[in-house]
Amino acid sequence: MKRQRATIVVELDGSILLVENRGGLVLLPGGGVHTGESRLQAAARELAEETRLVAHSLLFLFEHESATNRHSVFWAAATGTALAGDDATALHRFVAEDEALSGRMSAASRQIIARFLELPRDTTGVPRPPIEQEARLLDALATTAT
Repeated sequence: MKRQRATIVVELDGSILLVENRGGLVLLPGGGVHTGESRLQAAARELAEETRLVAHSLLFLFEHESATNRHSVFWAAATGTALAGDDATALHRFVAEDEALSGRMSAASRQIIARFLELPRDTTGVPRPPIEQEARLLDALATTAT
């Protein structure tokens, strides 16, 4: 069974915030869902632990399955000053043209970012989840890890 992971996309000044782990791998912020914790709660907790940002809005976008994880991907509007914390040793800001940083990213993070960048936006710039995901939104947010 694959590990349940909450993965968060945070946009800061036209870039996407990434964390670097102790091994030098660059990833989207996120981590495992604890027993008894919803994926939404895990997303908020992991964002705060790894970046010191506080999510004041989280939007479920889609599920993504990688070789080792089942990612519940959220978009976050967050406040605070981004600082590396917990198991993140550094923070990076990614823009689509940054091939050097892209080469250091996990395959799953590259794939999730590519999907994210294809999502339509509403008039305020907030991404819109894919239509097929909207029907499962409430279920995804309410489900807790077992």
